[in-house]
Amino acid sequence: MYDEPDDQPRYRDVSEIGTSDIYNALMSLAGFAGNPYLVMQASQLCLVDNSLNALEQEVMRHRFDDEPPRGKIALAGALSPMWIYAAYELQRTWRQRCEEVIKLAENVGIDLKASHLERDLGYRHYDRELRAQQLRDAQSRPELVEQMRLDLRRTEMGFTTLEFIRVALAKHEVSKKGAKKPIAFAPGLARINRWCGSMEYELSNGGGIISYVTRRDIAESIRFIPEAENPSDEDLAGFRAYMNPPDIEAPTG
Repeated sequence: MYDEPDDQPRYRDVSEIGTSDIYNALMSLAGFAGNPYLVMQASQLCLVDNSLNALEQEVMRHRFDDEPPRGKIALAGALSPMWIYAAYELQRTWRQRCEEVIKLAENVGIDLKASHLERDLGYRHYDRELRAQQLRDAQSRPELVEQMRLDLRRTEMGFTTLEFIRVALAKHEVSKKGAKKPIAFAPGLARINRWCGSMEYELSNGGGIISYVTRRDIAESIRFIPEAENPSDEDLAGFRAYMNPPDIEAPTG
């Protein structure tokens, strides 16, 4: 049985969380607010987070009752992975767009790509037009490209942790580089965190447990984006090694 490192709660009360904190945090990322589709999804992610916060608080408040709220516990267990998938895909899409812009800027390819997206198709394609405009913005504002680089670094640790959980939940694999993906240990299995009522998941590789992360931890990492500092190269290298441990094989003989 896993024990918390100390007996003090590490989560703030739900009443201290702003109902638009996740939305505002995502809007602060370079290139995010200029895409209305990302903005729409950020609003949806924030709304569902607010509902889950209230649900998790209710679960925590009554889980030791003679008749615990089994229906609400089951609902939290079902909705949490869905929210995690949405949080992952939203950030993955933003990161992919930033990486594309940075690569094009480095190879002086923004104008060519934008012109390709702007060509006449015989009908209006709104997202192509939007992407072309975003590329033109990056072309005229080199500081935007630099801010994208910085924001990708500042959010890497939180996103990598989220990706680790998402891969275990969705693909039943361990998130690792290379073609060989170890089988995840008990993918999708979660328990109620005693301090916040959120679903808590294992980050494991083979028989080794790397860490435990709750849905609330993921949400807080997003809310923290505006305050996140640029990590040093040493910190990033250490984190990447920590999240990509060597495979642990079962003993033979």
